[in-house]
Amino acid sequence: MQPLDEPTEFVEQMYLAVVEESWLWEVPLGVPDGHGGYEHGPWDPAECSRQLVTWFDAGLVELYADPPDDAPRPRDLREWRAWNGRPRVGPAAEVARAVLTDPARWTGASEAGFLRLSLSSAGRGLDAAWT
Repeated sequence: MQPLDEPTEFVEQMYLAVVEESWLWEVPLGVPDGHGGYEHGPWDPAECSRQLVTWFDAGLVELYADPPDDAPRPRDLREWRAWNGRPRVGPAAEVARAVLTDPARWTGASEAGFLRLSLSSAGRGLDAAWT
């Protein structure tokens, strides 16, 4: 039996998906073991949605979009620093929540599926409640 204060494997893997800034379409797939099976997952998309919405509503999670493919890439260190320091562009909170509550939209064929999870500033805090 797992101690009450330890996260389940599912919660741990959802947290890692956020920290690793996974695309939404990747989240339900789980982590492949490299041998045609899964080391963790796959997960029920509705369960993924419930967990991510809980964290979103608690202010721990945000969504953002990658820059467009035709955006010019940095050519030198100064440009890389500017590129990495730019603010992330994400959907408005009500749009982000609507996407998180509808895992049917998390596909590789939709813009919603290519939104990335991210820690919010509150989610980076030492007192963030991830359970």
